[in-house]
Amino acid sequence: MQTFFITANDTDVGKTYIMGLLARHFAAQGKTVQLVKALECGNSNDAACAQAAAAAAAVSCHTLLSYPEALAPLARGNTSQGAPSMPALLNHLHALPPVDVRLVEGAGGVAVPIDPDGLDWRDFAQALMPDCTLVVVDDRLGSINQSRLLHDYLGALPHAFILNQQQAVDAAVHESNLDAYHSHRLPLLACVGVAADTIELRTPDLLDRTVQPAPSISRCNPRLHKLEVRKAAQTLRDLTVRAVDETILNLADNDTLNLRQHPLITAAARQAISHWGTSSSASPLITGYTAAHAKLEQALSAWYANRPALIWNSGYAANQALLKLFIDREDLILADRLIHHSLISGALASGARLIRFRHNDLKHLEALLATHRGTRKIHLVTESVYSMDGDYPDLRQIAQLKSKYQFNWLLDEAHALGWYGASGAGLAEAMGVLEQVDLLIGTLGKALASSGAYTIFKHTWMRDYCINEAGEFIYSTYLPPAAAVAADTALELIRQHPQWRTAAQASASAFRETLREQGWDVLGTDSAVVPVLCGDSDKALALAANLLQAGIRVGAIRPPTVAQGQARLRISLKATLTSQDYTRLADCFARSHMCDA
Repeated sequence: MQTFFITANDTDVGKTYIMGLLARHFAAQGKTVQLVKALECGNSNDAACAQAAAAAAAVSCHTLLSYPEALAPLARGNTSQGAPSMPALLNHLHALPPVDVRLVEGAGGVAVPIDPDGLDWRDFAQALMPDCTLVVVDDRLGSINQSRLLHDYLGALPHAFILNQQQAVDAAVHESNLDAYHSHRLPLLACVGVAADTIELRTPDLLDRTVQPAPSISRCNPRLHKLEVRKAAQTLRDLTVRAVDETILNLADNDTLNLRQHPLITAAARQAISHWGTSSSASPLITGYTAAHAKLEQALSAWYANRPALIWNSGYAANQALLKLFIDREDLILADRLIHHSLISGALASGARLIRFRHNDLKHLEALLATHRGTRKIHLVTESVYSMDGDYPDLRQIAQLKSKYQFNWLLDEAHALGWYGASGAGLAEAMGVLEQVDLLIGTLGKALASSGAYTIFKHTWMRDYCINEAGEFIYSTYLPPAAAVAADTALELIRQHPQWRTAAQASASAFRETLREQGWDVLGTDSAVVPVLCGDSDKALALAANLLQAGIRVGAIRPPTVAQGQARLRISLKATLTSQDYTRLADCFARSHMCDA
């Protein structure tokens, strides 16, 4: 039995009408069809309307759960007699008689909650595991934005879009929507005109996808189904134990200067443990803030022209806290589309309006700045080196925009530290724009060979505000003093050896050119992060396995960390790699490329 789940970007965009057209399509092939209204709110009799649209005797209709008010499923008027739940929906659905094709329609848009636990239609689709989830989108201005957001939200779920014209749309708008679907590789099943009585499929193969049925034990456990969906799509995450005495060349971590085993740093950490012990044993406002932490903060402050510094347990905690603390609900956040998950999480938690501009597209950024200038307070959130693409924006141009438009600039330098800058302080230092950055976030766990993170503030009061208001800082046991000492020692070494950075950048640039000459699609210019695009997850995993057999470990990055069709190998270079290391690595890629050919 084929099963298709029909959802949408919003309510009243023609889901039921499209379901009727699909029923007619399958019935014309001689198949028995079942129309299922999963949740009916307001006694609209939509399923009967769909059956009439299908106009075929081979079509039957069913409604799983009905509620009286034409409101959201979990609205108070609909839950007085008991709220809907995922298990109830699935149990009712699986009790229906089998047919050739089952079409299941959800109420409202994809992200509408349908269970008191907060589960929505995406969770329902992951539990149902249909052959394909079909998303009906209004064919109008705004469709591109909503389709791209839904494409990201559905992630690894097999899905396709149907553009539906509720009313006549200007031809230029329709064509621009089609162009965007093509350029952004959004799967488009069909375009349906006003009052169409048939559905013409642009990509009929999307209806032929088959998803293997999941074990019945998980039918009422949507969380288990999420794992099964990931496994089927080769995106299941797992933990791999790394041995201490591993002889493999590890290019999957972020120890870009290879300082983790540096004798001066390990000796300093051992001495700190003998003096302070293995833990701070308290939050920073009790007794966790030691002389070791204060000394590191002083060194960090000196690194950034004596600006105030504060140490955090992790970069994730720092990013979340900063965006929540310094951005108000009435503000506007303009953020690069590829900012880190921690920054997105903090932006959403702030409650401010969030607009994401095209990755490293500063013309798009300026257009947004010009549009929203004077309407509300604006905050710009970017990274220097992006962790999955290994590229970076023109920070000088952003600084010029800051002189033209008024905004606060938050810059995450995690993947640039130690690799760029006269003293190794990152790209902002290298490009001479530190003065324009209002909040800078750095990490202690990559080039600085320790753990934790830090923030650099433009004003002292900002540091004081974090100490008094950031729960991420106040209520956690502080990082160990030995970690602070290790980072302090690493920082001193980085400042003393500028030649590490110049040689490393040149090697990174030359290595990229070597891979491109072999025919690989490689992103970035001279950063330590070298992404090699593979497309499919299974290809990325196979290539990573080939390299591991040759004694080289690299990361295989798959959706949803990156977009669908953008799986890649992520090579994290080290400043200490020799010419022999680069030759060995290039030879492995050359052999793999010949095998693919």
